[in-house]
Amino acid sequence: MRIAFQGAPGAFSHLAALQHDPRAVAQPHADFAAAAAAVSSGRAQMAILPVENSIAGPVHEALAAIAARPELEVIGELEMPITLCLLALPGADLASIRHVESHPIALAQCARWLSARKLVPRGAEDTAGAARELAADRDWTRAAVAPAEAAERYGLEILARDIADHPGNRTRFVLVARRAVAQEVAA
Repeated sequence: MRIAFQGAPGAFSHLAALQHDPRAVAQPHADFAAAAAAVSSGRAQMAILPVENSIAGPVHEALAAIAARPELEVIGELEMPITLCLLALPGADLASIRHVESHPIALAQCARWLSARKLVPRGAEDTAGAARELAADRDWTRAAVAPAEAAERYGLEILARDIADHPGNRTRFVLVARRAVAQEVAA
């Protein structure tokens, strides 16, 4: 089973794909539209897309990607707890960090936490992608907001865990497939 997702390996959507099917081959894509297109073209059997976060609300770009492809149908959903972590280069400390990068939805989920520490948020394509870029660029003044799994994957340290502004942070994901596949699954 090939499941398309938006983001780099280690992103929340990647983790959701593996939660749905631990044996799946999770395919990373640059954006939600590309993940949906992979399903439409048959390069993936389904995509998993975040559609709503308990703090930030709807994920409009993902909803638009689904709406733009009438051949796709929602065949399932899962809700996943989201634990946001502040990741930095090994040896960095909070005092050295000036900018924090992540997907805009993740940044919105911890906006007050970041503001209280005078950290300037910068939007990135995705959570794990921000972590990967930080690891490659080696900039000690930057950090990333991403899952703990991204720290392990990209050799970063966790400076702070569970930095969401509200407890119980959760995201609802939907699984989409081509209508013909969805009908086979239902049968």
